[in-house]
Amino acid sequence: MLEKIALFFKGISDYMKSDLCLFKYFKDALSITNNNIILLSPLILFIMFVSIYLLVSPSNVLWNLLFVLILFFAMTSAFFSGWFYTVALAVKGENDKNDIFSLLKQFPAGVGKHFISFFFMIIIFFLLLTLVIIFSYKTAYMLIGSIGISRPEFFLAMSSSDAMTEMIKSLTVEQQTKLLQWNFYFLFTTTVYSFLIMFWAPEVIFKKDTVINAFIGSLEKLFERFFKSLAVFAFLMLLYFLIICLSGFAGIPFAEFLVTVLYFYFLLYAAVLIFLFYKREFDIDE
Repeated sequence: MLEKIALFFKGISDYMKSDLCLFKYFKDALSITNNNIILLSPLILFIMFVSIYLLVSPSNVLWNLLFVLILFFAMTSAFFSGWFYTVALAVKGENDKNDIFSLLKQFPAGVGKHFISFFFMIIIFFLLLTLVIIFSYKTAYMLIGSIGISRPEFFLAMSSSDAMTEMIKSLTVEQQTKLLQWNFYFLFTTTVYSFLIMFWAPEVIFKKDTVINAFIGSLEKLFERFFKSLAVFAFLMLLYFLIICLSGFAGIPFAEFLVTVLYFYFLLYAAVLIFLFYKREFDIDE
């Protein structure tokens, strides 16, 4: 009996140490993130720059709006083509331990190699997201029913927490219940969409395939390792949920700063974990 128990725990120990164990992915991704924390700097700068750009850009005329969108797509494509390329290099261990800026120096190379692919990828991403939102709206209307507010008011309420709070105050209890159901339904459909495209960027970076072929290939790989991929995605969603819960303390200045730093760290960790999982599970060459 004791021998069986010892063998059982030895089997668990061996599994925890093997490359098949998801906990090893989580631990290794944490180590890679900490060793390449410099990759947070372009992410923070990009989000700050885009936020300012969208605030000051003129969008009162159609031509201005089109120009703003095209430039936004171009900037986003340039950033992600370079940033994901450096994340892939970090996962492959192709960074100079003696030069903290070695990965950042490879950023322009990533833009040069993958900008066109990511430009079309970003456009397709937003087109698909728009279709998901339209699908969610129409199916929610059939499954849940009307809230009793107009479509522009609904999407305006979803644009910010303050707008949502103001709208909730003006609704009846029945309307508030339906609005909560709508929000959960939209959260569910957009989360499923995020899961389905989880390997799209690694497929583009590692396989260097066309955007459409990369999208199809990423879906094939997702379903090939469906339950393990779902476990990784669920782990990341759990971390994100915990950060959202911590944001409830954001009224305190120092706590708000810590939550912001934690959120940026999470974004880098999520990218590293997904690229690491993709590389090891699908035998990508070093």
